[in-house]
Order: sequence, then structure tokens, then C-alpha cells
Amino acid sequence: MPATWKERLTEQTKDKESVLWSIESEGALIGMVRIQFGWDNRLRAWIDALTIDPAQWRKGLASDATLALHRYLFDYLDMQRINTTVRADNAAACRIAERLGYTEFAHGHEVFYRDGAYVDEIWLMMDRATWDARWSGEREYEPLGGRTLPRAAPRARGKTGD
Repeated sequence: MPATWKERLTEQTKDKESVLWSIESEGALIGMVRIQFGWDNRLRAWIDALTIDPAQWRKGLASDATLALHRYLFDYLDMQRINTTVRADNAAACRIAERLGYTEFAHGHEVFYRDGAYVDEIWLMMDRATWDARWSGEREYEPLGGRTLPRAAPRARGKTGD
């Protein structure tokens, strides 16, 4: 495993089943987001990580970044469902997810150990119908409509040597 964050992020950029984006504000790097694809013929995505520099919290930047990300995933890539997880004690992430239209579909109890106590994990999902109902009037660009992006062939599961 790579020893430094720079090495780890550089290694992640080689993964063809994921996208790693930087988040900038006023020309400075303030965060990153990693999205994973590669199952269900790329109709679904998983937001694996979204991190914002703590010095930039409470400025609306995470809200702006997540809205732009979801516009890209639903309106441009034509995703049908997006999943993610948040720590139950992360009130800001829970508020952003609720505002976007996510619903809880699973709950992990005492998943993370933080500041001397265990914290739950909330599993969330949003489907295209929810996205369209809530955000169709605020699109930055037209959805694909009848056009579709090329889909990757489904990967075979359980093969050795991958």
C-alpha cells in the first residue's frame, strides 16, 4: 500500500472504475471526492469519499460541490441511483444528504471509533426519480434525454487472477 497521501491518491487515479475529483475554491485545493462505478452496467454510482478542509467548513462549499457532483452523475452520466454512507455524528453531511433527497436504506451500529466512543454509519441512496422531482428545474445543462453514454460491459465476478 502506498505510504503517503500523494502516493495513495496517485494510485487511485489509475483505477478505471472510479473518478477522483479535486474541489477548489478561489484557486486553492480545499477537498476531494471519489466516486466508484463498475457494477450494474454503470447505472449506479457510489460516492466513496468526500472531504473538505476543516478550515473551509460552514461556507456552503460542500453543498455546492455535492450539488455539482450530482448534476454531473444524474444529468450528464445518466445514473439511475447513487449510494453513499455518512457517519451518524456528521450533522453537516446528514443535512446535505437530506437536502439533496437521499433516503436511508441501512444503518450500521457502532461502525467507527471516534473520540473515545463508537459512532453509527448511515447508508443512503437516491434514485433518478427523486433527483428529477427535486432538481429538474435547476439544471445547468440539458440531460442526455434519448442519447446514452457508452456503458461498460458487465464485469465477471469471482474470477481469479484479476
